[in-house]
Amino acid sequence: MTVLTRLFGSKSQTKLIEYMLEQRGRVFHQAGLSRFLSMSPSTVARIVEPLIEEKIIVYDQIGGQMKVFALNEEDEKVKVLLEFYEKIRRM
Repeated sequence: MTVLTRLFGSKSQTKLIEYMLEQRGRVFHQAGLSRFLSMSPSTVARIVEPLIEEKIIVYDQIGGQMKVFALNEEDEKVKVLLEFYEKIRRM
């Protein structure tokens, strides 16, 4: 699987990445993302997995139950995505 396929492999992943790029600096919980994306928390867990592996998204598990996610703004790929996204939005 190619890197771009792993990042943008589905409309849901693309929607998730775009939402997180628009809301940079925020932390999201799995239930909130599942509501935004209109899908189950287990589906959210599945679509974020490749993004976590690529270090685009970082996550933490709080209290054994609640998972929180954030855009990994320190990663070079994310920096490029942010720059690209800002340029596209201005066009």
